[in-house]
Amino acid sequence: MPVPIRKESETPVHRNIAKIAKLKVGSVDFGLEKDKGPGVGQPKHNTFVGEVCLSAGAYVSRRMINEIPPQSTGDWSDRGTTIPGWNVVVYPQPGDVIAYNGIPAVVTSHNTSVTVVDGVVQETNWGFRLGHENAVVRRFMPKNIQVNIVGPKRVRFSQRSGETVTAG
Repeated sequence: MPVPIRKESETPVHRNIAKIAKLKVGSVDFGLEKDKGPGVGQPKHNTFVGEVCLSAGAYVSRRMINEIPPQSTGDWSDRGTTIPGWNVVVYPQPGDVIAYNGIPAVVTSHNTSVTVVDGVVQETNWGFRLGHENAVVRRFMPKNIQVNIVGPKRVRFSQRSGETVTAG
């Protein structure tokens, strides 16, 4: 049975996450041969999701973007892992991150998500497929995260742990 989806969130960040993910469809910037995120020869699912979220104004730890899998790819899929600012929810909305079997994707609409498939950003049904009933859905809900505008199109996120990330 497919996971039910609710109508789009009223939160601008969620709309921006989904919109930016859709704009990247067709991009080959996240292929195995690219020296991005965890480096050449490594999957870039986390890098894609992280870059999309940061571009939209949602905090994602550098560890979630740059580490070589499987240390961090499994975090999106593990309900027991705390990801600062990202709460596990039941009903996916556009802008949420849905993850199954260590592969995260951005929810863009009902039963649709965007992720990296064979080195190309594609709109697919990852996380909604038959057999993906245990997919984990996370929503950005900033709590204990301070957001500072540091320049045109540049945002700095700080959390209690002291980690600071600048995006833009």
